[in-house]
Amino acid sequence: MKIEKPPHIENLDFNKYIECFKKDGINSFLQETDKRYFYWSEIKHRPNLPFDSPEKTWETIKTHRFIGAKRINFGKHSFSYNLTSFIQEDLHNFDLKLIGGLYKNSITPQEQQEYFKNSLIEEAIASSQIEGAATTTDVARDMIKSGRKPKTESEQMIINNFRAIREIENRLDEDLSIDLILDIHQIMTVKTDAAVYAGKFRDHPIYVKDHIDGEIAFTAPDHSEVNELIEQITDFINTENEFYHPIIKASILHFMIGFIHPFGDGNGRTARALFYWYLIKKGYSLLKHISISKVILNSRTSYDKAFLRTENDDNDLTYFIMYSMKSLRVAFQSLVTYRDRKRDERHKASEIIYELTQKGFNKRQADLLGYLFIKPKAKMTVPIYSKRHGIVRQTATRDLSDLEEKGIIIKSKDGKTMVYELIDIKNISNYLNK
Repeated sequence: MKIEKPPHIENLDFNKYIECFKKDGINSFLQETDKRYFYWSEIKHRPNLPFDSPEKTWETIKTHRFIGAKRINFGKHSFSYNLTSFIQEDLHNFDLKLIGGLYKNSITPQEQQEYFKNSLIEEAIASSQIEGAATTTDVARDMIKSGRKPKTESEQMIINNFRAIREIENRLDEDLSIDLILDIHQIMTVKTDAAVYAGKFRDHPIYVKDHIDGEIAFTAPDHSEVNELIEQITDFINTENEFYHPIIKASILHFMIGFIHPFGDGNGRTARALFYWYLIKKGYSLLKHISISKVILNSRTSYDKAFLRTENDDNDLTYFIMYSMKSLRVAFQSLVTYRDRKRDERHKASEIIYELTQKGFNKRQADLLGYLFIKPKAKMTVPIYSKRHGIVRQTATRDLSDLEEKGIIIKSKDGKTMVYELIDIKNISNYLNK
């Protein structure tokens, strides 16, 4: 992917910037540039600009951003970002929602565990697919849940990602260190072609190719800089003498691992895992229940653009920070949607259970059918049914056999286990409508 570089501005004219506020509408225009954080190509083709040319408009925007920018240096590379009022508002909203508040009195512990497990699997699969793992989500999910060994390199990548995320959750008490970065990368790459790069930083040049056209999109810093840059980013993450909002800091960590490209392969997976690690470490516990990589996979072009815009526009990290925050917002909305769906399902199940008891089913049977109405592919066994309701197996068998005789569930063998499952969800509806 090629994106046009902004015009180079030799010297910013601050007097001209102050004078521009005499123009009508300049305040609202600059406010809009703060909110949407336009890149040069968006200004170049934008109608009704407040100045004679896109170049003059861009110079004003750059001056405006320079004045408000926070600057950070890593090695010989200078970076900056703008903490606009719109970004601050988003950060405030994330603080309210992402530190555990969503689940309070709104979702059962069982549903939390189910969603957490599924999100963990989604994260492992999507992060690997971003890096080229060629397998379907369903196949990969079945592999992880069944515990079968991976058959291909793509499946091995996914298993590695899953194990790395599990490892991260055991190391939240640690500071960021070279050992932690190396360990996560090693887990990510075991038994894959990238394993040759594990355990050490690269000693060769890196040219990052675009995933669409194969052209070189970025040249990483020289390998002689890698150790110093990694040491400086670990110091930046671990030092608390100057406050940076955790989401800002995590986004910078994510970007810098991609920028430094410390390994011959596996950098993206490692960067996303460390983003996840840092935010959970800082108390954003709900991140355990959402998949950032799934959002990135679904917006891969925007992800790549966020990197390129930052690199092309004087290392302005705001582009990447805003992309990270948008990804968090989208992923979080998936969790909200899940919560609302589960709430609706519980309400519907309660209605079904009540109606079935009015039709002559006992409470245990009604509970089971309410559950199967929500999860029509679920299976039940006599031991589980017996334990769930605190009854002897003979009573459990009698309940299930009665439902079988009524033509609602069917009995079959799953390996050596006898299971009962729903024949058709319509059969429950038929009894409700009698």
